[in-house]
Amino acid sequence: MYRFLFRFFLSRMDAERAHALAFVAIRVLGAPVIGTVARWFTRPVPSLAVSTLGLRFASPFGIAAGFDKDATAISGLGNLGFGHVEVGTLTALPQSGNERPRLFRLIPDRAVINRMGFNNHGAQAAVPRLTRARQRRARSRSGGPVIGVNIGKSRVVDVDDAIGDYLESTRVLAPVADYLAVNVSSPNTPGLR
Repeated sequence: MYRFLFRFFLSRMDAERAHALAFVAIRVLGAPVIGTVARWFTRPVPSLAVSTLGLRFASPFGIAAGFDKDATAISGLGNLGFGHVEVGTLTALPQSGNERPRLFRLIPDRAVINRMGFNNHGAQAAVPRLTRARQRRARSRSGGPVIGVNIGKSRVVDVDDAIGDYLESTRVLAPVADYLAVNVSSPNTPGLR
């Protein structure tokens, strides 16, 4: 089904718009009834579960940072069977990222070039969504994914003040994350290299 949708629909539109459209579909999978149905088909194989650092990953397969930048699709991604979702990269301050176009497809190579530039609504904006995702996971019989948060330097912050910027993101996000990952650069973004 994906090949059909990609070939005749998604590949004909702007890469960032296609990503946004697919993202909406994944967010819909977070709805209670739809999520229950999705989990029937995507339930992780119990023998693949991994426990490490005090965390239990229902599946060793997860989504890396860069896909769910603002923690808006954690439930949908969990309902697809991912054992962890790493949201972000989140910065202490909101930022729009690089100018468009910033996402490019290499269709013959089945690859994508990402020059997004840490576009996100900021650490504070993500806190309520991360809190809700963890509460849903605690109430759910089927559990949910481990939630990681990837933090990066805010573009407008001078390099000499980067440590303080990272500390602010840590202060805000550590209480609502299962783990933090630090992203130290965005090589294609001025102010983040």
